[in-house]
Amino acid sequence: MRNILLVLLCRLIAAMTATMTATMISTGAAAETLSGPVKVIDATNMGVSKQLVRLYGIAAPKASDRCPLRSVTIKCGRIATTALMDLTAGAFVECETHGKPDAKGIYLATCKAVGYDLSEGMIHTGWARPVKGAPAHYRAVEAGARKRGRGLWRGEFPDAVNKAARR
Repeated sequence: MRNILLVLLCRLIAAMTATMTATMISTGAAAETLSGPVKVIDATNMGVSKQLVRLYGIAAPKASDRCPLRSVTIKCGRIATTALMDLTAGAFVECETHGKPDAKGIYLATCKAVGYDLSEGMIHTGWARPVKGAPAHYRAVEAGARKRGRGLWRGEFPDAVNKAARR
């Protein structure tokens, strides 16, 4: 019974927060935090409370990308997308935006699920790389993933991801 009440309370708080965030955005107020349930679109993009968000500081394979891994070619874009789904499964996500949305309405944001930085998680699992301007500790996380051969560190990242990581 206590677990049911806790789940209901969490859902109520999530719904209230999502409504308040949506109201702030629709009224033109400065929206610095987006929070609520998540719908993963691909390895770097997701919907949070019906707002489009791109994870800050990383480059990852596009959904259609294929990558060499050992002696085979894998659908690395799909696998990277699944990695983000795993990191967000059932979690309440909070995103701190970095400025206003772009022309497509997508916010660049640092997002956390249960306090865990999702960009850092994608780098840690080897399915994303930090880009120029990313938080400095992302490079250390990347070094650990590379050393341990996680994700695409057992194969090759797409050229576009490597190029974005060098910028």
